[in-house]
Amino acid sequence: MLSGQTSYTQAAASWKLASTSRRCLQLRVPRGAYLLNRSTPFRNLPKKRSTTVTTAQSQAKQASQAASVGNFKTVRVHYLNPTDSRGDQLLRIWGPSCPQETEDKGPVPPTGNDEDGSFWDVQLIPDHNKVVLNHWLGLEIEQGGESSAGGGMTEIMNDTSQLWLVAGRKEVEATRPAATPWAGSLSECAAHWVAPDLIVWRAPNAFADSQNVQYELHWSASASLSIAGSGLEGADGVLPLSPAGKKLPKQVRQKFPFLDGCMLFQLPADAHSQVADLLQTQLAVFAQKGPGQPLAATGIQMQGVLDLGFYYDGPLGTAEGPQGTHFGLWAPTAQSVELLIFDGPREESLADSQPMQRGPSGSWTFQAPTSWLWRYYKYRIRVYCPWTQKMETVEATDPYAKCCAADGRLTQVASMEAGEMLPSGWVQHQHPPRMTPTDISIYELHIRDFSIWDDSVPQELQGKYLAFAEEASQGVQHLRELQEAGMTHIHLLPAYDYGSVPERHEDQKRLEVDLTQYPADSEEQQAAVLAIADQDAFNWGYDPVHYSAPEGSYATNPDGPARVREFRAMVQALHRMGLRVVLDVVYNHTFAAGPSSIHSVLDKVVPGYYHRRTESGEICNSTCCNNTATEHAMCERLVIDDIVHWAKHYKIDGYRFDIMGHLMVSTMKKIQDALGALTLEGDGVDGTGLYIYGEAWDFGEVACNQRGRNACQLNIGGMGLGSFNDRMRDSVMGGSPFATPKYQGLITGLSTQPNWFTQGEMNAAAQAGLAAEYADLTRLSMAGNLKEYKLETASGKRIKGKELLYGNLPAGYTEQPSEHVAYTSCHDGEILFDQVMMKSADDVSLVERCQTHSLAQACVLFSQGIAFLHAGDELLRSKSLDRDGYNSGDWFNRLDYSGQTNNFGVGLPVATKNRESWPLKQPLLANADLKPSPQLIQACKQRFLMLLKIRYSSPLFRLPTAAAIQQQLSFLNTGPDQVPGVVVLRLQSDDVVMAEEDGIHDPKFRQIIVIINSRADVFTLQLPSGCGNLQLHPLQQAAQSSEPSLEGCTCGGQGPCNVSARTAAVFVEHR
Repeated sequence: MLSGQTSYTQAAASWKLASTSRRCLQLRVPRGAYLLNRSTPFRNLPKKRSTTVTTAQSQAKQASQAASVGNFKTVRVHYLNPTDSRGDQLLRIWGPSCPQETEDKGPVPPTGNDEDGSFWDVQLIPDHNKVVLNHWLGLEIEQGGESSAGGGMTEIMNDTSQLWLVAGRKEVEATRPAATPWAGSLSECAAHWVAPDLIVWRAPNAFADSQNVQYELHWSASASLSIAGSGLEGADGVLPLSPAGKKLPKQVRQKFPFLDGCMLFQLPADAHSQVADLLQTQLAVFAQKGPGQPLAATGIQMQGVLDLGFYYDGPLGTAEGPQGTHFGLWAPTAQSVELLIFDGPREESLADSQPMQRGPSGSWTFQAPTSWLWRYYKYRIRVYCPWTQKMETVEATDPYAKCCAADGRLTQVASMEAGEMLPSGWVQHQHPPRMTPTDISIYELHIRDFSIWDDSVPQELQGKYLAFAEEASQGVQHLRELQEAGMTHIHLLPAYDYGSVPERHEDQKRLEVDLTQYPADSEEQQAAVLAIADQDAFNWGYDPVHYSAPEGSYATNPDGPARVREFRAMVQALHRMGLRVVLDVVYNHTFAAGPSSIHSVLDKVVPGYYHRRTESGEICNSTCCNNTATEHAMCERLVIDDIVHWAKHYKIDGYRFDIMGHLMVSTMKKIQDALGALTLEGDGVDGTGLYIYGEAWDFGEVACNQRGRNACQLNIGGMGLGSFNDRMRDSVMGGSPFATPKYQGLITGLSTQPNWFTQGEMNAAAQAGLAAEYADLTRLSMAGNLKEYKLETASGKRIKGKELLYGNLPAGYTEQPSEHVAYTSCHDGEILFDQVMMKSADDVSLVERCQTHSLAQACVLFSQGIAFLHAGDELLRSKSLDRDGYNSGDWFNRLDYSGQTNNFGVGLPVATKNRESWPLKQPLLANADLKPSPQLIQACKQRFLMLLKIRYSSPLFRLPTAAAIQQQLSFLNTGPDQVPGVVVLRLQSDDVVMAEEDGIHDPKFRQIIVIINSRADVFTLQLPSGCGNLQLHPLQQAAQSSEPSLEGCTCGGQGPCNVSARTAAVFVEHR
């Protein structure tokens, strides 16, 4: 869902802007600075004790500092250790925001002391482009050569001036923690049971090495443990723990790298047989000098021991067989589980309850008769909950459910092969033929958006799955046009069962006022939309509840099989059009956690296991809410099982992973292997032909490999996974989705037609320098963003893609073009038309802005790799300048396939996400001259279709290998003498180039030259010698009479070539 990383020099305003971009039910918010920013880049630095960085990283840091001498930001770092008054603390500092000379010094003594103890004043690298910047820093207190506090990367918000490190804790606090008489807290779970015989805990150094300290494991089956002045009370039993040093076993260190430096404690040998029973109780680790002399106490996290000792590979969910229905649930910490059976889809229809039987490895099972098919059910579980510190009796639906009642309140016994679940012809239905990944182009589409405004669709099907089967509708006809022009894949925004809309029609609120009566810049429209925003039928859907069941609000009946049958009918209809289907999957978080919400599923079944937690036990929320821990074995199994389920039972053609960087590389490899094992003969699908891509951003608690090697851009090269290219997005458009939208990029006027904001921020020389940097990034992106691709930069040097810098990161990160997803717009952030509106200079006309809009599409469509387009961009679609329309209703998310309106100027965008920018947006919305006519919308649509057809007119635009790109793709107008605002791409397939074995032959064209001219005047290119006889592409020649900008695009045989202002022209040499 995210818009991704931003350049270090053009960084985000704040993650605060994006952290609530989904309406999620948050269990709790992590402390202070540990809520990390998805938008900020990272280096893959060693976690700690590192005083060296790579040459490229050092150069980036030094360049950033050189550009902003003086003007450093300072933050004061405090160290709290109430049990130790020693003065030997040192602070180690490292990371992207640390000045190089500071990092090279190693650990430094305190700056001074105050009532809290030692403190350090730390300087941070400023932002030399004057963009509000959050700072990434590694902080660690050392005492006696050992870690005492901190040790990980953390983000410091731009307005933060003080931080606190607390003895024994890794997290950094943005507010001063409350003092306690002794370090006892059962609301925290800072100890970790990582193996059947081993618990680890970052105990404070003040007593960790003392020979007189006693360590104990306390347990209570009734959750009666409590903190008292004299110690820990209420235990049913106590087990001694033996200190065992601080060296984590290799297996533990690999699985939990963030626990490096913790103390190890051995359980007694005779306790191993009690592990299963102990896991069903409240647990705590207690340290004391002796009776009545408590030192510390903390709760325990149990993910490690559950993975090692209780992994279950048996059947989960429900399965139909000759003997009836088998129910399986994995709940190893539960004391009891009941199966509740319902006669209908509403909870008042409870008919029966049956105790389930405890099985191996934490499983619970029940065998029911075949007559239970289509009955509804859920589970009643008695289990210890770390969030309440109580034994809770909760009612939870089935995490493996394939079908649900409305709103997911009950899950249903269902058979995927039953007739009730099958649309006509489904069994015989086949996928479209598999294709080479670089031949893919993707159209991102929200299911409800597709038809909710389409009057050619029957009213009862508007906004539903079945609208895709209405062959005469405007939407379907539009998709056919796209497919005929070359579009191959439809990316559907989340379609699993999510929790952010009421699914029954009668429960959904609707607008009751005619919003067309209000002015284009009025506040009234957004006020009416927000009044019902949480009860209407619209949401993007990044709020997963049941991963394996389709969303019910898109079905004609949200209760039971209709949601499955109609989802399949949608896939079938898209396949008939020749379009493949991509499912947007969100395995990085859940909509809810804790024991109370009806939308909490996984965390009711095994509290504290399925979600990633901080070292002290809180659920991480860096993705927005309730981060999942897919590195835990049973959570990983759930993801893999679910991916295979959708491929086999719904004939899905690909997956887009939301915030893929929060999953581990090992998990993504297992997903690839599981899909690759699927065959047409055995499973009805060739899993090797499914394409996987996602948001490979590196942020939050997983950043810099803190939880293992995560699937971020710099870690996945060579895996064949696609990742969105934020380098292209930011360089082409300017700024980032989190910075002010006035920042300009290569095609939006930077240096060539600067707006008032750019002129106020940078002089002409600075604009030219940044524009040249953006041009280099754009060129590399159009070459597939390959790390090994060699190109001439603005400095005149010829370097590899991985040596070109994107802020302080390598710009190139892919090994093959199939790993590159080129885009400039998606559902996140302002849509493409709205970006152009806000970035353009005031004197740029609407027609010229629409030409700029098409240039952004040309940059994507003429890039090597996978082309990614957002639905409606081809129709100049607007969301009335809304920067985050996830909950802005149908009104602001309107998609009009009739082409009569683009939805610009339908009111100020919702205040919850846009109020601060209303002064910027209001004059634009009020300007009637900026609202496109149907004729202009149609012209831009035809221009887009032409560009798409050109992409598929030659295999040179879709080269399948890095070797072919290096051999056949080059750039002109490069180096220090380049003309600003122009990118010239040259693709060759002549006899000289084709002499090498890696080349791709184009049977029609010997060579192609693409000129993207974003300037306000004509650009003339002098062709290199031996360039051949070039002509305008036949498709553009045919469009010259209807496309005025193409009339001025000429090439006199072997040159020169002239290209009109704000135009992308393609010249070809025919064979």
